[in-house]
Amino acid sequence: MNDKKNSLTIEKNKENNISEGRRERKKRMMRDSLIKAAYELFEAKGFDETRIEDITEAVDVSVRTFFRYFSSKEDVLLDYQEAEHKELMEQLRARPQDEAIITALKNASVRAVKGCEECSYGFDADRFMNLQNLLRNNPVIRAFNLSKGQDRIKDIACFFADRMNVDVSKDFRPMIVANFLDLAYQSAHQAWKIQGRERPYSDILKEVFEVLEDSCNFQPNHQIEVQ
Repeated sequence: MNDKKNSLTIEKNKENNISEGRRERKKRMMRDSLIKAAYELFEAKGFDETRIEDITEAVDVSVRTFFRYFSSKEDVLLDYQEAEHKELMEQLRARPQDEAIITALKNASVRAVKGCEECSYGFDADRFMNLQNLLRNNPVIRAFNLSKGQDRIKDIACFFADRMNVDVSKDFRPMIVANFLDLAYQSAHQAWKIQGRERPYSDILKEVFEVLEDSCNFQPNHQIEVQ
């Protein structure tokens, strides 16, 4: 009797897992469809001219459905950055414990950016660079990205504080290093445009970090006196 009940329980759990898996796949597919439609419209019409209603009409869903997945069209635009940030943190955790701090940030960020250029997050290279232009040139998007970016900077600072075995509230170096990332991104983007966009953005980013390495690098175990 118990064997039969256990067997029924196992089968029911399997069915529940299958149903849950289907629901998650449907959610992921809907999210991806909204992102794809939004980016196509951003590129065709421009970000400011694209309405949320345009996005939902393209996917043939209601506006209510849109808001189940995103809070705004800015949220859609920056969705990839969450994926890129997760990849960056994975790359940082994979770096050798004794690697110099700026070198670790360089290697991790260049790998994450290359992932974008190689369509790792569903972005082709042109779409990735179009997004970079919007991030730098559209005031609304830039402000929205800055507010979101504070949490990402905090993640990076806490990671390096842990690796350096220091208190992030007392030793200011981890926060400085975390802010170097945005400086490097902006500098690389400007250089990329000046050079005619002929070279991969990731190659220029690597060179920007090499400048920072030459002037600001230090080992994780390097200690300073804090007040």
